[in-house]
Amino acid sequence: MRLYRNLKELGRNPRPIVLAVGVFDGVHLGHQAVIRKAARLAMTTGSDAGMLTFHPHPAKVLRPRECPPLLTTEMQDIELFSSFGADFTLVMDFTPGLARIEPRAFLDRLHRCVPMLRGVVVGPRWRFGRDRDGDFTLLHQWAALRAIETIEVPAVEVEGHAVSSTAIRRLIAKGNIKAANARLGRPYQIVGRVEPGDALGRKMGIPTANLHVENEVLPAKGVYAARVLVEGEVFAAAVNVGTRPTVKTGGAMRVEAHLIDFSGDLYGYHLRVDLIERLRGEKKFPDTTSLSSQILLDLLAAAKLAHD
Repeated sequence: MRLYRNLKELGRNPRPIVLAVGVFDGVHLGHQAVIRKAARLAMTTGSDAGMLTFHPHPAKVLRPRECPPLLTTEMQDIELFSSFGADFTLVMDFTPGLARIEPRAFLDRLHRCVPMLRGVVVGPRWRFGRDRDGDFTLLHQWAALRAIETIEVPAVEVEGHAVSSTAIRRLIAKGNIKAANARLGRPYQIVGRVEPGDALGRKMGIPTANLHVENEVLPAKGVYAARVLVEGEVFAAAVNVGTRPTVKTGGAMRVEAHLIDFSGDLYGYHLRVDLIERLRGEKKFPDTTSLSSQILLDLLAAAKLAHD
């Protein structure tokens, strides 16, 4: 996956280009449809398929108090784009200056820098440019004069409702990981580096990896079945998200994973945790012995789900 940081860099791409343009937070089923459509168009036109997206999220610049927490990190986005067929990603800096550019002026700048642009693919209700005045109709009219193909991909529906990042955030916040995953088309992923904790799990005979989480969206407090990717190897796991009320009152939110059939030291490792299903909510147990007994049951349930 090639990574570009500005239009001039993209203009040096050696082959013609088809762009999928948008924000793509979460890279859900609707976004995947856009990426795959761009990849198919690129194949028919002898082009490279690429993503044009923005950092930070435009809402963080335009409406910082209203900007939602993001479902995926920039690195997760790039890896997912590649897995769904993109050849490269252009991440443009979203600045107040960029936000003030008129829609046609933005398109003209794009074409000047990328003269071998062959197609642009966007999702439904896509808007761009100053005051969000640009839409697919404007894009289509502009592109038709330059023999550039444009495609607007319709929304993808699950259970009669359009898939959206907003709806997925709500489901994750409620702990409804199965429903969120159905709309993501993949497990919801938490990523982070393992950092030292208080070693309580190890003292109980159930060592856990304490994650310094990079994601902005965490699921509801509770225990989740998961698969954890460590250096290319996958392990079933039970993951606790919460404040550990049995051992500490008023503790901070933590994400801790017990990897089944793993032995070794994970400190410093970067892990990807694929959540499968919520097993139970967070509970305060009368003592650590009761907690330990419940964790063993959680591990059995997690192993069964992870291996299905």
